[in-house]
Amino acid sequence: MVPFAGYEMPVQYQGVIEETKACRKAGGLFDVSHMGQFSLKGKNVLALLQNLVTNQLNKVAIGQAQYNFLCNEKGGVIDDIIVYHRSEQEAFLCVNASNRKTDWDWFVSHLGNNLELHDVSDETALIAIQGPEAQSVLMKLAPTGGWDSLNYYWAKDTILCDIPVFASRTGYTGEDGFELYVPSDKAGKLWEVLLEEGRLRGIQPCGLGARDSLRLEMGYPLHGHELSPDITPLQAGLNWAVKLDTVPHFIGREALLKEKTEGPHVHLKALTVQDKRIARQGYEIATLDKQIVGKITSGTFSPHCNSPIALGFVDRTAGHNHQFLIKVRNDWVPAKIAGLPFVPSRVRKNQK
Repeated sequence: MVPFAGYEMPVQYQGVIEETKACRKAGGLFDVSHMGQFSLKGKNVLALLQNLVTNQLNKVAIGQAQYNFLCNEKGGVIDDIIVYHRSEQEAFLCVNASNRKTDWDWFVSHLGNNLELHDVSDETALIAIQGPEAQSVLMKLAPTGGWDSLNYYWAKDTILCDIPVFASRTGYTGEDGFELYVPSDKAGKLWEVLLEEGRLRGIQPCGLGARDSLRLEMGYPLHGHELSPDITPLQAGLNWAVKLDTVPHFIGREALLKEKTEGPHVHLKALTVQDKRIARQGYEIATLDKQIVGKITSGTFSPHCNSPIALGFVDRTAGHNHQFLIKVRNDWVPAKIAGLPFVPSRVRKNQK
């Protein structure tokens, strides 16, 4: 257990590698109640929220979710968030725990006069069940819950084990699965029931270590690593969530439009390390003639690639290179550019 954003968080239960493998083989159960949740209510809620986020909210139907960026005037990412169009006059947001206060203050200062804002983080717990057996567990516990008909990045209010649940088919692992928002005083009960039923199918509880390995195998960004107030979504290669052509105004748009025209000065690269040693955040990246051209943002050992993997920013002048060196302590370790994801994604494809 380690302190994180005011919470005591599990790094591991049985071991990071074992939990990472278990999630892809059968499933993983994650307590991610540290994440923040905000409720924004009022007339024209999505239109008002659109002034702060980069993706196209008028495409989001009631019941649908959308990945988004909250940017500053420079185009840097204050936070990456998920926006749920929960009802005609409500947007429900999931934000990163370490950015909860910063995000809240940003929303209050920009939307507080026009919308009813509620920070419901303390009264809301979040349990994620991810992996090939996730749906079968939920269908056994709540056969009429409509799990099979819930498409990827959609959500619904339902009942699970006599507990009201706002369930979304989202996740941070690259596996099919669900994230379950529940009243915090019911979370312990639901966790035990999910764990008991899940263990019959090989599902294991997973900590922060496995969560980080799983998201890195997908190339998913982590705020404070691949994203920050000084890093833009374009630099991180996340252009698909920045709709410069169809969203006429949001904070940071002008800076991002300029960056798109000129080209980002750095590019996020995926790397397979040709060594047993892990490339940690902050380690320098160099060309083969040892010219420093970037830094690692995240690194871990991938049991599915059977090698260390990493993400890092590289100067655009060296962006065409396919091989690099990484300075691991006092040694230069070779690394090769890899395609993303490192491991094939198995998220649920939406049904027609």
